[in-house]
Amino acid sequence: MNKQLYTLCFGLCFLMTIAQSTSSRKQFVFNKQAIINFEDITQDFAPVMLVKEMPKPGSEKMVHYHYPENKSQANASQQTTVLPNLALGYSAMGNPWGSSTPNDNDVAISDSGFVMSVVNTNIYIKNINTGVASPIKSLAAFTAPVNSKHQESDPKVLYDPKSDRFIFMCFTGFVDTTSKLIFGFSQTNNPNGAWNLYTLPGNPLNNNLWSDYPMLAMTEKELFLSINLLRNDSSWQTGFVETVIWQIKKDSGYAGLPLGAFMHYNIKYGSKSIRNLCPAKGGSKLYKPNMYFISNRNFASMNDTVFLVNVTDTIGAPTNTVTVKALVSNQPYYFPPAGRQPNTLGTAISTQSLACNDARTLGAFYENNMIQYVHNTKNPANNQVTAYYGVVTNPQSASPIAKGYIIANDTMDFGYPNISYAGNSATDNTAIINFNHSSPKVFAGCSAMRADALGNFSPILRIKNGLKTIDLLSSNLERWGDYSGSQRRYNKPGQVWISGYYSYQYNTVYKYVHAAWIAQIGLDANQVLGVNESVKNQPSVLLFPNPAQDLFSVDFTITKPEYMTFELFDAQGKLVTVLMRDWIKLNQNTFQFSLRDVNTGIYFLKITGNNNTNITKKIIKQ
Repeated sequence: MNKQLYTLCFGLCFLMTIAQSTSSRKQFVFNKQAIINFEDITQDFAPVMLVKEMPKPGSEKMVHYHYPENKSQANASQQTTVLPNLALGYSAMGNPWGSSTPNDNDVAISDSGFVMSVVNTNIYIKNINTGVASPIKSLAAFTAPVNSKHQESDPKVLYDPKSDRFIFMCFTGFVDTTSKLIFGFSQTNNPNGAWNLYTLPGNPLNNNLWSDYPMLAMTEKELFLSINLLRNDSSWQTGFVETVIWQIKKDSGYAGLPLGAFMHYNIKYGSKSIRNLCPAKGGSKLYKPNMYFISNRNFASMNDTVFLVNVTDTIGAPTNTVTVKALVSNQPYYFPPAGRQPNTLGTAISTQSLACNDARTLGAFYENNMIQYVHNTKNPANNQVTAYYGVVTNPQSASPIAKGYIIANDTMDFGYPNISYAGNSATDNTAIINFNHSSPKVFAGCSAMRADALGNFSPILRIKNGLKTIDLLSSNLERWGDYSGSQRRYNKPGQVWISGYYSYQYNTVYKYVHAAWIAQIGLDANQVLGVNESVKNQPSVLLFPNPAQDLFSVDFTITKPEYMTFELFDAQGKLVTVLMRDWIKLNQNTFQFSLRDVNTGIYFLKITGNNNTNITKKIIKQ
């Protein structure tokens, strides 16, 4: 990795302009629409439309901008890596591919150890203390009580450490007449239980627009959603009208009470709407009362503007308003090129590249009076895609300062970064940055590194390499995002959980697809020892689809050869059959079996082995 050198630029930045708030707001109250119990979902048709000629949403072709390459733009100095290595703990495949692209990874982990991971089609829940994973449910099944058969997309999930609850959100519909936002608030700290479901309008101003690309964060009392409003029958690039901010009283959602909300709109710098507002989540905890947002000029070939937007107070407070500041960063950012892939055999570069969309801010957090954030950029030293790492200090002051660093990459491409706080004091600004990776020799996977807000970085931790070249769309531009998940485990300082991109072989029809890879990352080994060791030594097992009528597949990874037994039991615990008993080779395996000839109902698959493997999975035969 070029001796782990990282591009950075020193120097002060300055406040360019402060624009007075020109925003407007509209007040709403939404009643609970339904209750759904996650573990009671037994009928799941998982409908998905994969439009192979074009990316989501189905009405558009994705524009791929080609800006001229110019290595003279490489005007930054370099610094050797100085920070210690990260440690990897739990690491396993999470959500499988669900006949959709892109992945849209997000993840949340509770203080009690429930991991909830979402992708564009399904929801994965696992208790890391027991090793038990719940049957995967589709977004369609989870939102069915409030969704009229329209396509669900762009899921997000949060864990609230103050209330010990989860929040889920996705949108549905790609035109103004069907567009709406679906929210779920868990009634308890167990995401397998009951959820209160609410719907918000996707065309809130009744002006023939629809909602796309949500971003979520929360304060102690409120939930914040930023989302883009687009014109019908236009691409997300050309159809953009404005980004609005929803401010919501989250405790009402947990209790199932009427949900009070403000929607802030007409958020502009000068005469132009600010696009793609990324909220800055709390670093070590939730803060109050305001919420910061970071944005930039995401389609520029090169730019140094950073927009700092602030919703200043809670709903109903007389000081509740929106302010906008435009800063100039010392390090410009650049429009990102596509990521490269090897061909299927890994012997040459593939014609199937990985889209990076633009340079919008993808993740941010607030801690110690600074905001740290990340997004895609081109590395001007080699014209490859990589991650941009930014820091805004004193955001509440009249003159905040913005600095930026471009993470260098000589052989690898890095894209779709996210970031979480991993420090433990008022003087500790340690962050963990995760991102997807790929190259002409390495299949698409995910990595991470640490940063300290001063331009120092650790060596890159390679979390997981993929197994295949992504080849889903008929064009030569595949989807690599549109975002990655990252959350600090709030009661475990120094520990961050991520959900990244992972390419693998799904079946003989769709050979080269993508899944979510979930990992626990710590600043050192002490931060990843919190996983129960007996669970940590168990193979990671993923059963899918479930429910099903015929074929079931079990993906699992073992670290050394093991003599394993696969047994099928009925609901009363009676042995139906021994499916297989044999030596299994190390690393990744897929075991498939058919229940075509047994009655519908509940069964259990028990997997045991001579290395103390003992895992039971619930199966629903439809």
